[in-house]
Amino acid sequence: MSHALNVSDIHLFNLLKNKLGEKEAEQFVGLVKDKINHTMEAKNQTISKDIISLHNEVAMFRDEIYKNFATKEDIAKLQIFVARIESKLLLWAFVFWATQLAAIFAFLKLFMK
Repeated sequence: MSHALNVSDIHLFNLLKNKLGEKEAEQFVGLVKDKINHTMEAKNQTISKDIISLHNEVAMFRDEIYKNFATKEDIAKLQIFVARIESKLLLWAFVFWATQLAAIFAFLKLFMK
């Protein structure tokens, strides 16, 4: 026999040997084994393609997460931005408060005369 046979191949060969003959049984077992190997290779290629596809989907999902969710750096930048805006708002609030106070004193002085 040209192919190395395992126990199930030998059992199939022994069953077919009596009905078909030794050479034909060996060829038939070889064909079955080749078909099984071919089918397994096709399945392995399909599984490999599925794994690559799944890997690509996970990578795209990871990219989407990074695009749509804040990282620690983004939060730190946002905190600095909010602090700057807060200080500007306090400055402008003081400026408007001081201007309002000056306008009230000016009106009082104008009406007191």
